[in-house]
Amino acid sequence: MKHFFSESKLVNVSQISIDGWWLKNTQEYVSKGTALGDEFTQNIYTPSLSGMIARYDRDTDTWSDEIQDMTLKPYWNDKGVKYAIGNPDDNYPEWAITQNPPKYDVETQTVLHTKDSGWKVYDDLIGKAYFDKLGNEFLVADYNFELPLDHTFEEPPKPTDSYGIKLVDSKWLVLVDFRGEMAYAKDRDNEDINDYQIEELGDIPDAHTLDKYGPYDSWSHINQCWEYDIDRHLPFKILEEKAWRDSELTKVLNRIDQYEKDQGYPEELRTSPIKSHDNFLRLLNDRKVLSDYPELETFPYGERPVLSNIAN
Repeated sequence: MKHFFSESKLVNVSQISIDGWWLKNTQEYVSKGTALGDEFTQNIYTPSLSGMIARYDRDTDTWSDEIQDMTLKPYWNDKGVKYAIGNPDDNYPEWAITQNPPKYDVETQTVLHTKDSGWKVYDDLIGKAYFDKLGNEFLVADYNFELPLDHTFEEPPKPTDSYGIKLVDSKWLVLVDFRGEMAYAKDRDNEDINDYQIEELGDIPDAHTLDKYGPYDSWSHINQCWEYDIDRHLPFKILEEKAWRDSELTKVLNRIDQYEKDQGYPEELRTSPIKSHDNFLRLLNDRKVLSDYPELETFPYGERPVLSNIAN
C-alpha cells in the first residue's frame, strides 16, 4: 500500500530494479500529497560487504537473504570473447573461463584457452607458408596455428639431380636420393638382412649395396663388389648336371631296352633304329660313362662325357 506524504521532504531510500534487486541507497525528494515511486523503498538495505546484494519483495516489504551480486562478473569463451553474467542470482555457464586472457594485439594476434595449457597467444599467420620434412609447401589456413612436428617456416633449399632435401632436427639437409631403387643385402645368407626398395633420402646402410648380384655371386669385402662364388654355385650345378645326366641316360636306356626286345621279334617287325651290334655296344658304353659321370673327381664342373649320340 502506497504511503502519501503529508509534507514535502527529502527521505532516505533504497533504489531497486524492476525485478526488485537493490541498486543503491540514496535520497529522494517527495512533494506533499505524493508517494514514492515503485523503484524506491524506505525499507533501507545496506550490503554487509562490497559485492553483496539482496532482493526486495514489494508485497511483503521485506528483503531476501543476502547473496553475492553476480551481475557484472566477467567470463570468457575459449577464444577470448568477454561476457558478463547479467543477473545478480545467475551463475557461470559450464564452459565459462573465469581467468583473464593475457594481453595481446587484437590486430595481429589471437588467444586460445585449452584445459591442458590454459591461455596462449598466437600470431595471426593466415596465408604464411610452411614446409614438411620433405620440403612440400603448405599455407596456414587457420587461426591459433601451431607448427606440426617435423615442419618448419624456413624455406628449404632447391633440390638438385640425384639429391633431395630433408628436415632433420629443424635443419635442412641435402641428402643423396636413391628412392625407388633397390638396396641389396651383402650377406645373402643372413635371414635377418633382406633386400628392400629404398623409400628414404640419404645413404643406404653399410650392410647393403645398390649393385645387383648375379645368381651365384657373394660380396667381396676386399674388392667391395660382387664376385662369382663357386661354392654358392655348387649345389645348383650338381642339380643341373644330374638333370642332364638323367635325361641322357633315360634316352640311352630306352634305346637299349628297345634293341634288346627287338631281338626276339622277326626282323621285319623290329622298330629299333639300331641295326648293328657295334652300335649297341656304343650305347652300352654311353650308359656306362653316364652312370659314372657323377662319381668323377671333376664333377660337376668338368667336361661332360662325350656320347655316341646314337640314342638321339
